[in-house]
Amino acid sequence: MAIVKAALKEAGWTFVISRIVIMMLTFLVISLLPTRGSLSVSNCFTSPRSCVFAWMHFDVFSYIDIALHGYSTETSTAFFPLWPLLLHLVGAPLGASANLYYLIGIVLANILFFLALVLLYLLTVELFDHNVAKKALIYLAFAPYALFFFIGYTEALFLVLCLATFFCLQRAAKYGNIGYWWLAGLSGLFAALTRSQGFLLTVPFIVVFAQRYLVASKLQLTAWREKIMAVLPILLIPLGVLVYMGYLWLAKGDPFLFSKAEAVDWNRAFKYPWIGLLDALHALFVPGSLQISNTINLASFFVTLIVLGCNWKRLPLHYALFALILIIFPLCYPIGTVDALAALPRYMLIVFPIVIISASWKQQRLATACLALSLALFTFNIILFISHYWVA
Repeated sequence: MAIVKAALKEAGWTFVISRIVIMMLTFLVISLLPTRGSLSVSNCFTSPRSCVFAWMHFDVFSYIDIALHGYSTETSTAFFPLWPLLLHLVGAPLGASANLYYLIGIVLANILFFLALVLLYLLTVELFDHNVAKKALIYLAFAPYALFFFIGYTEALFLVLCLATFFCLQRAAKYGNIGYWWLAGLSGLFAALTRSQGFLLTVPFIVVFAQRYLVASKLQLTAWREKIMAVLPILLIPLGVLVYMGYLWLAKGDPFLFSKAEAVDWNRAFKYPWIGLLDALHALFVPGSLQISNTINLASFFVTLIVLGCNWKRLPLHYALFALILIIFPLCYPIGTVDALAALPRYMLIVFPIVIISASWKQQRLATACLALSLALFTFNIILFISHYWVA
């Protein structure tokens, strides 16, 4: 109980401070800098709407449109259903409108992010100690692309469901309670309904199950009934994708419509992971505005991979494997060739084992330098997003 109180306290402080920083930056950007395509600035006191709706850009509109109208186009089916469904369930009784869904999205995203901070603390403190857990919260809340935990994107929902899966697996492995295995499977199911990467949670589930029940020393000590009841919940995780496919089959006549939309409408067809990586490397040497974007995307990938590669032994095996497949998965769906790894930094944001690794570093100077760089990029990306520039 003391650990839970500490988690709520530390998560609360980190959450409040990070949100104050975001709101202050929003006020300053709106008041001092013109948005893209404009020559004038706004006043948040005389025109509060400009501040309130400063984050209503890009994919926010896609989720709002699905919440309002359902999957009215093939293009929209590339967005998995749980997040827009939540917006609709909360917003419809209050009077559905685009502005209302936008505000609900911000409220829900921030509530979910607070829960994610609590779960991250609980997981990290058990792996390391209180100080490492506190640092992990700070590193996550002020990560370069942590602005996506503030707005109506799926990042906060997906992260909290991944953390909940790991938390339940941790408890299942420690106490052998069958209920925790089923809660882990249910969390994985909801994660798979949120983003396609959710089905990857089957990997840590299998690893934890194998470590508990298939190790030779324990093989004769556990009833087969318990093993079967513990492994069955793994079927819930891919069921999330199957449920969405079933809906598309009934509503649209094609269970693979989301995959076709990714390939045709979003130019994200499946390729071997090295193809998109090579395209991005090649694009570095093609003069143009996308050179900076490709540099950032590649840096995000290689830095994340190197950190994992050099420190994976600090974590339990299922953490390291999950981080690895989360890093590689986006490479399999590049966007064309000129900006193949677009949005990759945002996908790297939810690789939470990297946050735990970074927080566990003992080199104080390295940790301080990384945090300073992270804060600078965090601030810069907020300025860009509010000013209507693509960030990730």
